[in-house]
Amino acid sequence: MSGVVNFVYTANAAGSPSTVSALASDGTTGKLTSIPGSPYNTGSGSAAVQADPAGKFLYVANRVSGDISGFTITATTGTLTPMAAPFSVEFGVDAIAIDPTGKFLYAVSAQSSNLWSFSIDNSGALTNLSSSPLTIDPAASSSTAIAIDPSGKYLFTVASTNSLHSFTRDTTTGALGTVSGLPVPVDFGTFAITTDPAGKFVIAVSNAGSTVFGTISVYSLDRTSGKLTLVAGSQPHIGVDPSSVVVDPSGKYVYTANTADATLSALTLNSSMGALTTISGSPFPSGGSGTINGPMGLVVDPSGQSVYVCSASNDISVFKISSSGRLSVITDSPFPINGNGPNGIAVIQKK
Repeated sequence: MSGVVNFVYTANAAGSPSTVSALASDGTTGKLTSIPGSPYNTGSGSAAVQADPAGKFLYVANRVSGDISGFTITATTGTLTPMAAPFSVEFGVDAIAIDPTGKFLYAVSAQSSNLWSFSIDNSGALTNLSSSPLTIDPAASSSTAIAIDPSGKYLFTVASTNSLHSFTRDTTTGALGTVSGLPVPVDFGTFAITTDPAGKFVIAVSNAGSTVFGTISVYSLDRTSGKLTLVAGSQPHIGVDPSSVVVDPSGKYVYTANTADATLSALTLNSSMGALTTISGSPFPSGGSGTINGPMGLVVDPSGQSVYVCSASNDISVFKISSSGRLSVITDSPFPINGNGPNGIAVIQKK
């Protein structure tokens, strides 16, 4: 692992209150151990977790209590210190994204088409912007995915009307604006989106209403207008019921966590055209212990060496990424999180 130490966090939906688990990797073996004090109490129904780009703050979206728990991160140990009180959003909040500057946080809900915008101050506290919430789609009843492009100029969400929406961002104020010519259609059951590191593509995964496969789609991003266009031929089948999707820091590889068949799909991404090609050996077993072990979330570490996968069996599997993008599980994986019902996962690198 080349001496890299990562701090890994999972949002655990079960329990009252719910929790966030914190683990640290060994710089030589990559094995995970629980950080003292973990797990930490959050709200109720913790569904997503995100760290700010500087690795100073961690935020957990709590679906049932309708709020966001905030923590400060100790840079040397990865331990968490809770902020004074959770930040109110609305019932159903289940996806969050932080802009590249770490100054703004955005949230969507499984119970409405509201898009919430918050500023982040120097202490990590959230303040709702005066323009928030914004209605994504008047015809929609929910939104379950959110992402921001690496430049911070655009924000993307998926609405229950099977539509992918793009918004402009004022990088100084955090305010959002609409993009003409949108939204664009997405497959039924699209629950996760991401962007590539170059900001050229938006990638979405869906269950496509199928019980035998999922679908992954690539949309090219016009970085001047914010318009999205489906890349022709970019919709190969992947594993069943994909719950999350990530691109590695090099922009070469795309990975999905497929909950229903407990696999990870691995694909190469053509950096020019956006075409996807399945990597030899994909899909890979996602790890996890016991018979109930479907992967709920995955993340690639900042060095691009490892993939971390949290599973319904209340553990994290760790995979090394080869030079061809193939995944191989490390010794003694999976590792217990000491929490229940992990839904989301985040990773930062020790400074």
